Amino acid sequence: MIKYLKIFVGVFVLTSFTVPLFAQTLIGVSWRHFQEERWRIDEAGIKDMLAEIGGDYKYISADAQSDPQKQITDVEGLIARGISALILLPQDSDGIVGALGRAIDEGIPVIAYDIPIDHPDAVFLSFDNVAVGRLEAQPLADVHPHGRWAIIKGDCTMPIVDLFFAGQQEVINPLIESGAIEIVADECVDNWKPDVAQSTMEQILTKTNNGVDVALVMNDGMAGGVVAALKAQGMEGIPVSGQDGDLAALNRVALGHQTVSVWKNSYELGKAAARVAVALIEGKTPENTTTFVTPSGHNQVARLLEPIAITKDNLNLVVDSGWISKEKLCQGVTSNAPDACK
Repeated sequence: MIKYLKIFVGVFVLTSFTVPLFAQTLIGVSWRHFQEERWRIDEAGIKDMLAEIGGDYKYISADAQSDPQKQITDVEGLIARGISALILLPQDSDGIVGALGRAIDEGIPVIAYDIPIDHPDAVFLSFDNVAVGRLEAQPLADVHPHGRWAIIKGDCTMPIVDLFFAGQQEVINPLIESGAIEIVADECVDNWKPDVAQSTMEQILTKTNNGVDVALVMNDGMAGGVVAALKAQGMEGIPVSGQDGDLAALNRVALGHQTVSVWKNSYELGKAAARVAVALIEGKTPENTTTFVTPSGHNQVARLLEPIAITKDNLNLVVDSGWISKEKLCQGVTSNAPDACK
């Protein structure tokens, strides 16, 4: 009996190590946080595309909870679990470079997701973020190309803020130089927090005695905080911008409390991330790539999707795509309804 048991165990051990019948290819995602609605949409895109591609690809992830040190640990943990590709949404683009380098040193391709990371071997996947800034500013300039403007930026430690602002400047600099508009505030918001954006706007309104005609805001989460501050002063109708196509923001557009949300279809971005990751794992060149120049001058392979400015005039696009239901879009709309709510 013992003799046969030894043979059985020996066969079992040999088989389990040399014939990995249930081996999976792990694609790891390190999220900087999950506090914004949109990251869950991105995640769904990644998962759905991997399911569509088929095979043995498996999604695993870690949430850094806005902690740069935790994200470094998360990335190291994903590497230790044997990932074959890393999709990395950085909390600190500079601080994460070392962990990214360790992944690349181990032959793991890295996708800098949505936010650029200054490393020549990362593949940058995002939207055309200069275009995002331009599309935020232009609808505000179209409806109010004069007066006193307040600029609410995101977390200015993140390089992506510079890209958004470069696009905004294409629109506002000629107006500033002509004297048509005056910038009464230019503030950064730590970690893009809506409550901080609200308190920042409250301070601006106090300082200017409510002398703000336009609020150029970098994303929808912060726009919600800004609109809350404006509403408290009876000013919710002034032009306000944002981005991400958050459902609450689109409802604000329908209500007339926000002028534009630049829609970066993050579900499509997630799907693109899965496709790029699989291509890199298989040693293929991702489709539709271009070159992105990092702040230090590195040329990165990049895949940049096109954003769309959503205003009252084209809200039907987000309804027709299934991004938001007509019921949610039009909740509370009682007058001056956009066509999408009729």
